[in-house]
Amino acid sequence: MTTGLVLSCEHASWTLPLDVDLGVTTEVLQSQAGWDHGAYDIIAKVSEHTGIAVHTGSFTRMFVDLNRGPDHPDVCPAVCYGAPVPGNAHLSPGDRAARLEAFHAPYWNAVRRDVAARLVTHGEVLHFSSHTFAPALDPVNRTFEVGVLYDPAHPFEAQLAERLMFQLRSAGVDVRANQPYTGVGAAICTALRIENAGKSYAGIQLETSHRVTHTPGGCERIADAVIPFLESL
Repeated sequence: MTTGLVLSCEHASWTLPLDVDLGVTTEVLQSQAGWDHGAYDIIAKVSEHTGIAVHTGSFTRMFVDLNRGPDHPDVCPAVCYGAPVPGNAHLSPGDRAARLEAFHAPYWNAVRRDVAARLVTHGEVLHFSSHTFAPALDPVNRTFEVGVLYDPAHPFEAQLAERLMFQLRSAGVDVRANQPYTGVGAAICTALRIENAGKSYAGIQLETSHRVTHTPGGCERIADAVIPFLESL
């Protein structure tokens, strides 16, 4: 593998720290508002195959959204996917800062260090981040199985994204470029792309439909489709 690989899954869990109550029901925490169902299952199989550990979010995005920068207004959201988060509604600046210092900064810094190390050892790096989406939020347009998010203005990243999409289509996966979100919106990949401007950093976000992740064997099918692409790096 000539390209260094960094794996991450920011929304892997719907749980809360033991001493935290955000005033949200378990049903809501287990919905799209709380986490990305199946995202970890996909990246875990990739990790097992490649032998590369995954940077994994430990708690629900309602507590701290690790796919938002520390200055983003929704990093500790008062409303998440339409669901109110009472425990964040009146969060003081001090409490917000303390939460970010304890849970957000260590995660982002760990990913940063891993990216920096791969740039040193390999000269180029693919940061591959696994997420999932709810087709019910836009049933007319969200009919596909997988979206590949990237910045078309970055040639190194765009070339890898095109190769990934070709591999997915070859495996029979219905894939779209930069859907259901753009590849330049608020995300850890976007932030690190800016931080590593001028370097061979590619931050690609995989978005898999819940129609796939809720289907028996669906997560494994997507992971199996991705692995040959990663083996070719």
